[in-house]
Amino acid sequence: MDIGALILMGGQNSRMGGNVKGLLKINEVTFLEQIVGVLEGFSNIYLSVNKKFSSEEIKKYEEMGLSVIVDIYDDIGPMGGMYSSLKNCKEDYLFITACDMPFINKELINELQANMKNNIDIVLFSKNRLLYPLGAIYSKNVIPYMKELIDNKEYKPLKLIRNSNFVELLLEDTDLSDDVFKNINTPEEYEQLIKCYNK
Repeated sequence: MDIGALILMGGQNSRMGGNVKGLLKINEVTFLEQIVGVLEGFSNIYLSVNKKFSSEEIKKYEEMGLSVIVDIYDDIGPMGGMYSSLKNCKEDYLFITACDMPFINKELINELQANMKNNIDIVLFSKNRLLYPLGAIYSKNVIPYMKELIDNKEYKPLKLIRNSNFVELLLEDTDLSDDVFKNINTPEEYEQLIKCYNK
């Protein structure tokens, strides 16, 4: 079963004051570099960006060994990058995460892969019945329904998940911390993160 990896980086970063979240640093390493390091075992690592990224920026990411996919749809949230990337990737499955999730790890990925089967569209985690749509594996099988949702201006991944053949893994049944799903969205959250690392 061939699985690629996707990092979503096409958001507007409005809550981060316009700063590109993937380029924020912990101990001199950017979130993006940290995530790429975890994803090294995948056949391809894709980076989803919006149309506002310049050719120079795209070239810089390609020099990191990333396959850059430009969003087909503008400003519709994660669903746009997920759709564009599933449609254009070489693999039948993608592990999908975001550039503001610097704590993903190989243990998370291994748990997901161990539960991936040919007839399953999505494998993801939940905690206390809350589904985590990112840090999950998606099959190309979801593309037609995803397109239907986008055409109907329904952009929430949870609707896609609920109407697909998915496996829900309980975070409580593993040794994983829910920090793996933590995303850093605001300057305050980033400042708090830096304080924790500098203790």
